[in-house]
Amino acid sequence: MIQPQALEDLARSLMPPGYGCAVLPLTAVPQPLAPAEEQAVLRAVPKRRREFALGRMVLRQAIAQAGHVLSHQQPIAMRPDRRPDLPSGIRASLSHGGEYCVAIAAPPGGPWVGVDVETMHRTPPPGLAEVVAPFRSDCGDPLLAFCVKEAMFKAQFPLTGRLLDFSEVPAVIRRGRVRACLGDRLIGARWGRIAGHYLAVSLWPG
Repeated sequence: MIQPQALEDLARSLMPPGYGCAVLPLTAVPQPLAPAEEQAVLRAVPKRRREFALGRMVLRQAIAQAGHVLSHQQPIAMRPDRRPDLPSGIRASLSHGGEYCVAIAAPPGGPWVGVDVETMHRTPPPGLAEVVAPFRSDCGDPLLAFCVKEAMFKAQFPLTGRLLDFSEVPAVIRRGRVRACLGDRLIGARWGRIAGHYLAVSLWPG
């Protein structure tokens, strides 16, 4: 198990200065949820409740680091599409992968953001390469293609509301960078790997 700080350092290296980032292991002790947050996971299994609570912790940390003011009394509930229900003007993204939850946040006036973390050495689902196509990659790993496309999808969704198929975003994945087409627009991402994990961050001005 890597140290959360190493994963956080990697995420920060993929973003300009001024962005917020926080990482917690899923073994951390979560803080109590606000009533509206409790309601969002009322019927969830304990594992899902724990992940939800830790996700709210890292979101608050990342948002504060990015220079936003979000009262601890203000809940971060869940929208119908399962995204965190954040105030207008706060652009943040959350991912659970392997043994960690990661959140990033843009500074005020910054772009839309997306983050994804995946364990590299798990057995990929059958046919994953076909599912995440089309992509070109130096390493050819479909898990990496999945990771970077997830980050890009998260970055574009709050603005476009588009639930994209992987096939709709052809991507070229090179050393540390991604270029992809979103209709007639370009969208990109940066990625890295550390101790068996892929991490991808997408910043999209819209």
